Amino acid sequence: MKVTSIEKGYQISFDEKVENGSILFVDTQPAKTSQSTQIATLNSKDQDIQYRADKKARRYFILEKPNGEQVISAERILNFEGTFNFRDMGGYINKHGRQVKWGQLYRSGDLSALTEADKHQIEQLGIKWICDLRSTAEVATNKAPEIAQIPNFNIPIGTAKNEPAEKQKLDLPTDKTIYEPLMGESYKVFAGSLESYREIFEEILKQETPFLFHCTAGKDRTGVLGALLLKLLDVSEKDILNDYLLTNQFTDDILNEMIHLIEILTQNKLSIQKDALRPMAEAKTSYLEIAFKEMEKNYGSVDQFMEEGIGITSEMKARLQNMLLY
Repeated sequence: MKVTSIEKGYQISFDEKVENGSILFVDTQPAKTSQSTQIATLNSKDQDIQYRADKKARRYFILEKPNGEQVISAERILNFEGTFNFRDMGGYINKHGRQVKWGQLYRSGDLSALTEADKHQIEQLGIKWICDLRSTAEVATNKAPEIAQIPNFNIPIGTAKNEPAEKQKLDLPTDKTIYEPLMGESYKVFAGSLESYREIFEEILKQETPFLFHCTAGKDRTGVLGALLLKLLDVSEKDILNDYLLTNQFTDDILNEMIHLIEILTQNKLSIQKDALRPMAEAKTSYLEIAFKEMEKNYGSVDQFMEEGIGITSEMKARLQNMLLY
């Protein structure tokens, strides 16, 4: 079941044949409640349903099958004025038939240009805390605005926390053929941020969810953390890669953000063509696979990486799954 925003509401489409007698509900909570409203009783011929509604509150759609089994869905990509690549990671069905909860795990790009309307929308999503994966130099350059009652933790991936800015010097080669291999090397570095991953998982258990994590583009560091979260929830590798690739809808936004950051960090001393940076702005399965292979090389498997490298115990995994799976 896929939910797409349309001009005056939502379109709900069904990838698989719907069982006769299935009932579709809508709610402002990511679960069927006493406040859920019945939209339609479906039959096997139904391919999509249009639901007219204002969008002041986020809507979740619940398909209840005749046997009582429920499937929940919502719009995955959320629109903001001052950021992009803002996505809900819910909805994926894991290897054991359990579904990742909607409205609990959010990922995005840089938040430094959030508008007042954006901050209100984040508050409306019920987000309890924000995790900024950027380096201290990036944070100093583009600091995110404060949002009342929502703590923002800077837990860098790829660099040490509070690493001096001079050690984070931006030194981009002029040879554009080097950028794709350079991205691969970056993903190897991301696979080594064990203390940061450990701290993030501990904070999820402490601060709870919903929570939002982001980097500059919401692609690389955010992509690796997102993949590890889905892996921990026993989501298939196919769905993990497909979720990662959704970022490619925002390649032009990422390019513009990268050019802006380069201009600031190099004080406009570096002249480079936008298209030369395209390999760095694209999400490629080969990048994420490089991170996985680095984890496998050092620990035997991604699961062992999370257990032995990060230190996620079976009890932590069980608690996280109970928190994040229906």
